[in-house]
Amino acid sequence: MKPKTTLAFALIIILFWSCKKDVETPVIYHFQNAHANEQLAAKELRRYIYLRTDELPEIREVSKLPDDDQKAIIVATAEDLKNLEANLGVTDSLGKLKNDGFYLRSLNSSRLLIAGKKAIGTLYGAYHFIEHSLGVGFYLHGDALPDEKLQQITLSGFDKIHNPLFRTRGILPFHDFPEGPDWWSVEQYKAILAQLTKMKMNFVGLHTYPEGGPNAEPTVWIGQSEDHEEGEVQYSYPSSYQSTIRGNWGYATKLTKNYHFGAHQLFERDSFSSPVMNGYIPYPENQKESNELFNKTGSMFNEAFSFAHDLGIKTCVGTETPLTIPEAVKERLKRQGKDPSDPNTIKNLYKGMFERIQHAYPADYYWLWTDEGWTWNQVEQQQIESVKQDLNMALEAIKEVNPGFRLATCGWVLGPPQDRTLFDKILPKSIPLSCINREVGFTPVDTNFAKIHDRPKWAIPWLEDDPAMISPQLWAGRMRNDALDAREYGCTGLIGIHWRTKILSPNIAALADAAWNQRGWEGDTRTKRDQPVNDFYRKWATRQFGAQMANELADIFAGLDGGPLYNRNSGEGRSAHLYRTSTWINGPGAIKKTGKPWKAVQKNFTFIDTLEGYRSKIKGVNNRARFDYWLNTFRFARETAHLGCLLGKMDSLVNDLSKLKNDAARKSKVEESILPRRIEAAKTWEKMYEYLLKTVNTNGTMGTIANLEQHNLKELNMLSQNDSIIKTFLDGKLPDEATLSHNYQGPFRIIVPAKRSLLEKNEDFNLKVRMLSQRPINKVELYWKPLGGEEYRTKSFQHLNRNVYKTTINSNTINQQDFEYYIKASEQSGEVIYFPANAEKINQTVLIN
Repeated sequence: MKPKTTLAFALIIILFWSCKKDVETPVIYHFQNAHANEQLAAKELRRYIYLRTDELPEIREVSKLPDDDQKAIIVATAEDLKNLEANLGVTDSLGKLKNDGFYLRSLNSSRLLIAGKKAIGTLYGAYHFIEHSLGVGFYLHGDALPDEKLQQITLSGFDKIHNPLFRTRGILPFHDFPEGPDWWSVEQYKAILAQLTKMKMNFVGLHTYPEGGPNAEPTVWIGQSEDHEEGEVQYSYPSSYQSTIRGNWGYATKLTKNYHFGAHQLFERDSFSSPVMNGYIPYPENQKESNELFNKTGSMFNEAFSFAHDLGIKTCVGTETPLTIPEAVKERLKRQGKDPSDPNTIKNLYKGMFERIQHAYPADYYWLWTDEGWTWNQVEQQQIESVKQDLNMALEAIKEVNPGFRLATCGWVLGPPQDRTLFDKILPKSIPLSCINREVGFTPVDTNFAKIHDRPKWAIPWLEDDPAMISPQLWAGRMRNDALDAREYGCTGLIGIHWRTKILSPNIAALADAAWNQRGWEGDTRTKRDQPVNDFYRKWATRQFGAQMANELADIFAGLDGGPLYNRNSGEGRSAHLYRTSTWINGPGAIKKTGKPWKAVQKNFTFIDTLEGYRSKIKGVNNRARFDYWLNTFRFARETAHLGCLLGKMDSLVNDLSKLKNDAARKSKVEESILPRRIEAAKTWEKMYEYLLKTVNTNGTMGTIANLEQHNLKELNMLSQNDSIIKTFLDGKLPDEATLSHNYQGPFRIIVPAKRSLLEKNEDFNLKVRMLSQRPINKVELYWKPLGGEEYRTKSFQHLNRNVYKTTINSNTINQQDFEYYIKASEQSGEVIYFPANAEKINQTVLIN
């Protein structure tokens, strides 16, 4: 029998190798002396072809195209092709390209040309091919790579010009809450900016609160020319970003070690904030520290904005108008014999601010925001005159300084209620006018944009609203509708305001797509708030979860997306097709209590049962992980809604106690009705937290933890609001089952909030990971190798505190080589996990630009 077995085995091997065909990968060409972004386009094509096929293509630099028939992708600009246009037959098409536009053209069945009018267009063209032909999803938090490998790469059938519908396309990450950029590091800025370019977007703008208790932010410094020296601040005032011990915006002070259910493991410090805040939390205590914080923040933005400029991204910062002068600066001016209200004093402050920005970090725009009160209240004529005077002073200052950036306007409205187009009448036409939608996005784009002509105009839809900050929000259809309106009104910019990233991936993708393509959309946007999105979610679900269940999952997500047309005067409030579980109560994301019974509210979440039934049909480790993220996100929302019903019912029962005749009746009511619900509320809180911790992947979700702990639990006393009354009838204490645990009971997890995919030359690779574990962690190691290489090198992570670790590969060791990596972590019990989950099959990859 043995010879027959050996023969059979040999035949199987021969059959296997005869059937096995390596994917024929194209050679990637770029011309000599190509722009850095053309070279990056070639490297990105190589990266993603490798990730989708396991074959690493060759990049060749050439002076002319070879005559052979080898499968190839050529990346170039119109300038590169000048002498070849006639031969390639692309002269007319290239002439139709706008600045950011690109052209994909199959030269024959085996050759594809990706050409931009400029180098950035070439890079966008490469990303377009990667997304639409290789099936990769691009989002602010990172990529979505399918598990299934491609068996072939098709280069035929392409002949299309792609021009953007908006010149300016980007994001407005809003500073104030921990869910947003207040907790971003320079690594996170760079990771997000690299993703922004992959989504063919080219703008990032930041708003700055200049004063408040304590809420002066260090993004923009306010001061005189003599108070800085070539960008280094010499005199300043206390400023800060949100921290766990600052205590404002409804986030009560709380040390992270007191967070529940093991969430404290994710934070290396009790007082947690942006890395620039380390040493100054909750805010600087003296002049030296105040200066240092502004200078550290300036250095962070210098790194981030320089990185952005290399990728063709415009940067913008700004403050509110009229200029709010911090009290410390006012007092200094008075001591110097200057009047803080004098227009010339204001102009000199603007000059100092603009000069400092000029030296501290590269900016393209400085926008001046009108007060939020202009949204909700009547505006006195004197206020308008103050703004007009302030704008004039800023205009004079920027002309005198000539800092290399331009002014713009923004705000919660386009202009004052008396005349929304006022700024168009008084400001030079070179200045862009912009505003966010009213009613935190429930109101469409301002129709007054249509009355403004011959200047840049930027519409800014809300990718999410802060009242429902802890809730999932699906607004892809609204993004499409606002983009359609913005285009109809002649807007040249489309920008999304947001705080979180991963949970908004459909909204952000829809906004990015809408800036390039609106074919087939419905034109009448007045009678509804959302455009249809079934087609969008079919593509999105395919990239997220694989093709097997994409149609079924797309139907669910499309059904949850958007909401009814909002009418502020109807009294119905803001609602969405996906039940809103939180609202604004002394801050964002307060769990919404309701008097409705859970049986009625629960019907809003029956789709989760359907999702759970689909889970076993999702194939592939990455696809399943992304599916589980959304499944647990929706489970978290369901338990939040359940909690809202329990808390609302408890409030009602407690209020009814006063109607009872004596303490005996009240005691009976507490024991039989109120206490059981209090215990159930604690159990529901635990379940809610369990699902939340399964979704933590970004700093935004860490901010959601802070919101639950500091805003909902502590500031609003959501769970314990009625405890004193309950204890009165229970000998002064609650049973143990009504208390929240500090122990983690979930799965062993590795979390990488900042997934860098692009490094600058001579930049170190810094990697910080956060973990959740039931048992002590034994070891955390990084395995890395050159992209497509054979041998891995290992490097241990340094333990910082709790379950937070970091490591660095210095630039000399990287030696300007693109590389890939995975992380291996083990508990002392012996359990081992990896990041990414299917490590070695699909690793994290990093290019050197």
